[in-house]
Amino acid sequence: MLSTRTNERVFRSIYRNLKETFPSWNDIDGHRVGEFHGILAPGGLSSLKAYQLLGIFSALRSEFGRATLAPLKAMTDEGAERFLMALPGIGKKVAKCVLMYSLDRQVLPVDVHTHRVAFRLGLKAKRRPDTSQDLIEVQVPPRLRYGFHVNAIAHGRTVCLPRQPMCGACVLRQYCPYPKAQKKK
Repeated sequence: MLSTRTNERVFRSIYRNLKETFPSWNDIDGHRVGEFHGILAPGGLSSLKAYQLLGIFSALRSEFGRATLAPLKAMTDEGAERFLMALPGIGKKVAKCVLMYSLDRQVLPVDVHTHRVAFRLGLKAKRRPDTSQDLIEVQVPPRLRYGFHVNAIAHGRTVCLPRQPMCGACVLRQYCPYPKAQKKK
C-alpha cells in the first residue's frame, strides 16, 4: 500500500521510517495517528493510506489478537486472498502481492508493468491491468510467476516503456511480437 502512486525510493524511505518509529505493527494505533500520518505524508495520499492501514491493523487485531498475517499461512490461496480483499483498501493486485511476497505463494500480481510486458510478449490480456489479472496469471506457470513478476517490473521500468520502448536494446526482442506489429502499422 505504501508504494501506491509513489516512487520506489520514497516508499522505501517511508517504510524505513515507519519501522524505526513503530518496530511492531501492533505499536500503531489511534493514539499516535498524527505521528503515523506525518511519516506517510511524503508518499502522497497519506490521509487515505493512514485510514486504510489503521483499519487493516484494527481488523487483524480483532481477527487474530494482533496485527499479523501469520494465520493466513494455513489458508488456501483463495481463502487468504478473500480475507485480504475484505480489508480496507486492499484490491486484487495488493492481495496478490501480499500472497507472493509475504506468504510465498505462487500467484502473479499484475500491475501496469507486468501487464504491458505480458501483452507485448503476446500473452492474452484485456485493455487494463486490473481486468487482466486472472487472464495473465493462468498463462504463466506457477513456478515461473515470481520471476516473471519481478523481472517484468524491472524490464517495464527500464526497457519496455509505455511510450517509446527500447526494443533495439531488449533482451527479449527475438521472442517478442511487439516490434514487428509496430512496423506493420
